[in-house]
Amino acid sequence: MGDIFRVNCPGCGQEKGPITTHPGTVGIHCSCGVTATVDIGAQEIDEWWERED
Repeated sequence: MGDIFRVNCPGCGQEKGPITTHPGTVGIHCSCGVTATVDIGAQEIDEWWERED
C-alpha cells in the first residue's frame, strides 16, 4: 500500500483525506462547493474550481 496523506480544501480550508497514493490523480468534492484534483506525486491540490449548483 502507498503513502497516506491529506490536503486542505482551497475553498474553505477543511482537511480532506485520508488519500492513499497510486498512479495518477484523484479528485475531492468538498461540502463548501469546491471540486479539486489532487497531484498524488506532489501530495497537493493541482487544480480546483467552484461547482455550480
